[in-house]
Parts: sequence; structure tokens; C-alpha cells
Amino acid sequence: MSYMAEGGTAPRVNKKLLGAYIGRTVALVGAVESHMPTAVVLRASDGGIVNVNPAPGSDYSSKVVEVIGRVVDSETIQEFKATLFGENFDLDTYDQFVQLAQAKHRSLFD
Repeated sequence: MSYMAEGGTAPRVNKKLLGAYIGRTVALVGAVESHMPTAVVLRASDGGIVNVNPAPGSDYSSKVVEVIGRVVDSETIQEFKATLFGENFDLDTYDQFVQLAQAKHRSLFD
């Protein structure tokens, strides 16, 4: 499932794919490594580190979160919305889904 954004969808990505989506809205799921009001660091589903510029008042209090936002560069997302995914989300399985969605079934998710 992709998030609708500005007349289109927000493809699901991992760190490896961020550079291909600069300037676009994406959905990224990752484990919270650190968070402050002005900066969040996530470990994406593929293990890469992604910096997030959080929206004011965003909640990063769970182990795993989904961030919907605009890709600033190959390492940074400007968050529009964050959703808590809890403590027991399987990032390895999710990354397999991202890879399938980006390759074999891209037309369904992009």
C-alpha cells in the first residue's frame, strides 16, 4: 500500500533507493536510532542510516516508525507524517517487500 501524495503515490523505499527519489514523496520504515525535536536518525529496513527532519510535534516514541516525506538528498527526508509501528515490527521481512515492490511489482506501488 502506498501513501497518496500530491496527486500521486508515495513509493515505499529503503536507504539504498532514496537517491532515486530526490524531490519526491516516499514512505520509509525504520528503527529509531536517536531522536530530538529537530533531528531523527533511523536505521532503514536495509540497514542504512537515514536522517529525518521531523515535522513539529512528531512522535518517535516507538522502536519502529514509518515516515512519509519528501526526499531532500540521498540521506535525508523532510517528514510530513510519522506513524508508530511499535516494538515488534520485522524490518527484514519488510525490506523483502520493498525490494519486490520496487522490482517485480513496481507498477503496482509507484
